[in-house]
Amino acid sequence: MKVYDCCLAWADARYGPPDEEVTVTVRDKGCVFVERGEPRLVRVASLGWERGDGYLEIYNKKSLVYAGRAVGAGDFRLSARLTVWSHDDGPTFVAGTGDVDLDGFERFSYGYWPREVLRHQHFFIQPEWFTCGEPFTLEVIRTGARLQIRIDGAVIHTCGYAGERFGKVGLCSWFPRMKEKADALTPNDIPLPDIAERFAALERESLWIHDFSLEGRSEPLGWDRAMPTGITVPTLDLSAESGRQVVVAREPGRYFGHPDTELMADGRTMFCTFPVGHGGPDCLLQKSTDGGLTWSEPLPVPENWNTATNCPCIHRVTGPDGVERLLVVEGNGAMRQSLSADGGETWTPFQKNGLRCIVVPNRLLPLPGGRLLAVYVDRGAPPGGHVIVQSTSADGGRTWEPQRTILEHADALPDEPGVIASPDGRQIAALMREQSRAYNSLLITSDDQGRTWSPAREVAAAVTGDRHNLRYAADGRLVAVFRDTAFDSPTKYQFVAWVGTYDDLVAGREGQYRVVLLRHHNNFPPFRTGDCGYAGLELLPDGTFVATTYVCLRAGEGNSVVSVRFTLEELDARAAAG
Repeated sequence: MKVYDCCLAWADARYGPPDEEVTVTVRDKGCVFVERGEPRLVRVASLGWERGDGYLEIYNKKSLVYAGRAVGAGDFRLSARLTVWSHDDGPTFVAGTGDVDLDGFERFSYGYWPREVLRHQHFFIQPEWFTCGEPFTLEVIRTGARLQIRIDGAVIHTCGYAGERFGKVGLCSWFPRMKEKADALTPNDIPLPDIAERFAALERESLWIHDFSLEGRSEPLGWDRAMPTGITVPTLDLSAESGRQVVVAREPGRYFGHPDTELMADGRTMFCTFPVGHGGPDCLLQKSTDGGLTWSEPLPVPENWNTATNCPCIHRVTGPDGVERLLVVEGNGAMRQSLSADGGETWTPFQKNGLRCIVVPNRLLPLPGGRLLAVYVDRGAPPGGHVIVQSTSADGGRTWEPQRTILEHADALPDEPGVIASPDGRQIAALMREQSRAYNSLLITSDDQGRTWSPAREVAAAVTGDRHNLRYAADGRLVAVFRDTAFDSPTKYQFVAWVGTYDDLVAGREGQYRVVLLRHHNNFPPFRTGDCGYAGLELLPDGTFVATTYVCLRAGEGNSVVSVRFTLEELDARAAAG
């Protein structure tokens, strides 16, 4: 598989250094952004994209492809050869003209895009202007103070533009009409297995980009990724090995989601908590007494556990009083928690703990002096913005100090951090999902037990994903499990593991290898974005890792809760064998 970086070094060599203004035409090797479906010089903020034979496909309302250079001053001609597959689609031409409004364009309003994108405006390509499934040519032409948009040579819009430079330009698979349909159909209210048939109409909604180029002046984009988007380390695949899999919860007609696990001190007893539906409602609890090989039916819990709102997580903590407690936290807005002081036999009802979140922390990190550190995501500004916050507890999680913000990114959307201490305990790292998909996953570090944190930086694509859970092996190597969302990954949206070292992680290196643990068989719109990968991760005394996630095991089913078991020794042998 070819590896492409956004604003690629080899593309810059072909078309001129990115800091050098150029005035060229397409015939003279000008700014070719996409050529016969190959991304030559692009900047992507994308949840969904694929490369096909002669086309670059983007899909889902979050996905944009920007030209890898901005349009400079003076006259220009942008040309894109496109295919749209349904009149229900709503693809757009994107213009980053700053504060200058363009007649007939609309400002972006979708909350989960980077702030840079939210400054841009878009022009909808109306269904009467194209024939479904047939390529057409979109042109945007500036002559003096006039801007003209053409499709297959016919003028479909004209407006004025008196600014000097034009700015960033791109294409978006917006799908406002499909969004209305998708919002009306959710896994929580569709009888299964009818869900697969009901979503079949959403499968092909996409925008194909065959060619995309500029005649005219261009200038640096000024909006780059810092890390490559390709993956070069080996990827092993265990997903078809059913002997490694243990089903924790699976029931026809029901959707079980987002599990978390906790291994008790005896090395055998394990708890698993998970919601019914996507994030919630409800919170179920099951128990294993043999290291996750078999599981109980749902255990008795307080009645108000059925009011859980989002992705419950379970933690085993010991406070300064020496009492070991289990703590289940959940929430989307006000965070709530339930405590057990008798090994999970009895529980308090959910009660607010004074914190606020979008998703609760999946790891509580012990600090010196018996304190606990919680790092998690909460809402920020503008609407849809994310901030990473933290709180500490001095009494084993029974009460929490007021939360404070430790990261707010100027453009990215940091989300759902997984925390891990360095092997010597001197540093803490928080590895985060990047919700806008405009960057690789993000990392911050603290050298003073969470009092201060570094600025955010991108990590390697090999460890880019959602909802990381991290744990050390006995030999000191670091294992992370997550939903793969790397831009150029061959296993995008599957449940994967990464194996490397702590130093690999913080230095931005790719690590040793990756592993496909489970493949998701698609039941949640859009089909290809992988409703799986939130996971618990435990290490048994014999060196076996137990990674437990939610996944659709068979097309047409709801999501089940499933564990995969592996050791690094067997993975090392496979990696060595090639």
